[in-house]
Amino acid sequence: MGFKSNWNEAAQGSSIKPEGDYECLIAKVEERVTKNGKENLNISMVIRNDVEQNYKNGYIFDTLWKKKEPTNADLQVKGYGYGQIMALGKAAGLPDGKEYESLEQFCGELVNKPMRVTIKHEEYNGKTQERVSRRNPTKYPTVKHIPKQTTTNTATAYAQPQQSYASAQQTNQGFTDMPLDDDLPF
Repeated sequence: MGFKSNWNEAAQGSSIKPEGDYECLIAKVEERVTKNGKENLNISMVIRNDVEQNYKNGYIFDTLWKKKEPTNADLQVKGYGYGQIMALGKAAGLPDGKEYESLEQFCGELVNKPMRVTIKHEEYNGKTQERVSRRNPTKYPTVKHIPKQTTTNTATAYAQPQQSYASAQQTNQGFTDMPLDDDLPF
């Protein structure tokens, strides 16, 4: 079955999600450093597909920045806002009162935990961006999210990678110098 092109139906992808609440799973937490040397904690979340909502399997990114003048409590969590780190753990349902050896151990326990985030839009350098404004406990604590598969068996492949390569064997053949040709058009 064929189709007819219709440019009136052409949709441009939008990477910005509408403001509102999203049920997510924390996919990854990692420390990063910007080009300017500012350290931050990047939280990558996947929008759950086991909850009826838009943008299922899409990603939301949240960033916590190190404090310029950290308190003693902030220094316990490598200079990030202690209150922000605790709010993140509370929203993800980590147990209250548990002791952690390091921020890395704490962040490791966050992975695959559900939580609900609120997205707001803000202007930055003339562009509208989404920002996580609130982190709350999930309304759906039973997680049945199925991770998105990167490849499917039913997809039609338009280009196939080469399955095997000739082994690199040493040959005794030398290279032949190509004659220079000043008449080439390029």
